[in-house]
Amino acid sequence: MRYAQVVSAGHSEIIEAADLPPGGGEVRVRTLASGVCASEGPAWAHHDGSRPLRLGHELTGEIVALGPGVHGWSVGDRVTGFASPAFADVVNTPAAALLPVPANVPSVAALGEPLACVVEALSRCALTPGQRVAVVGLGFMGLVAVQVAADRAPARLVGVDPLPHMRDLASALGADEVRAPEEAADLAADFDVVIEFSGKAPGLKLAGDLVTRHGTLCVGGYHQDGPRELDIELWYRGVTIVNGFSGDRRRGMAALSTGLRLMADRRLTLEPLVTHTLSLDDVDRGFGYLTDRPTGFVKCVVTP
Repeated sequence: MRYAQVVSAGHSEIIEAADLPPGGGEVRVRTLASGVCASEGPAWAHHDGSRPLRLGHELTGEIVALGPGVHGWSVGDRVTGFASPAFADVVNTPAAALLPVPANVPSVAALGEPLACVVEALSRCALTPGQRVAVVGLGFMGLVAVQVAADRAPARLVGVDPLPHMRDLASALGADEVRAPEEAADLAADFDVVIEFSGKAPGLKLAGDLVTRHGTLCVGGYHQDGPRELDIELWYRGVTIVNGFSGDRRRGMAALSTGLRLMADRRLTLEPLVTHTLSLDDVDRGFGYLTDRPTGFVKCVVTP
């Protein structure tokens, strides 16, 4: 097998090693696609070189072997779910952490882990038909959130992002209106649910400013560059603040199942969001895209 490991700041090497058979309850999965996630960007960029680090957790693949005690799966099944480290050509992972990929979904667009994260976050927002909904931050996760929110039949769905191509994608994927942040600042604070996926302090503040009295603010963005503040005015307005993250595997699997049904029904797609694909040998370039942001960039996926 071949796998990538980070050995110094911003630099990975490819290792060749003997295959290991899957253990009890595990399956061996040949990687078909592995997403480059912004949450792992700092670990790649600032690695201290003390010991190699393996990354990757957004896996789609094909089962090539079954371990002892695995039932209900067959060699050749396409799967997605929770598996790491996934920057490798094969991965052993518990069968219970996987679900089948719908037949109509391309492997490169079936990244289950981020899909589950978004669906789980929105499941805690009490979305109901007829609400006014805004999504602040239209990166990969925010654009998935737009589609999940659109499926709940909102009366108004607004997407907010500084980048024109992200706003264009949001319009194509179900948003009724799109705004740049400076334009959204003029919107009234009358949104029943505001979903924040910017991961930045200004985006979080804007999201809070848009929530109506007794509305819901869902913090889904991955905030990893320092402390955050929320205006006490949210308390006076009776706003419910929802933590969009859950590390509970059972909740994640339930959310993944829901997301894959949306994909199978063609009510949600990742295809236009996967804008760049690279080989395992070029995984460092994929991480570099997170800061370099080439024209039209949304998501990079490592493929065989």
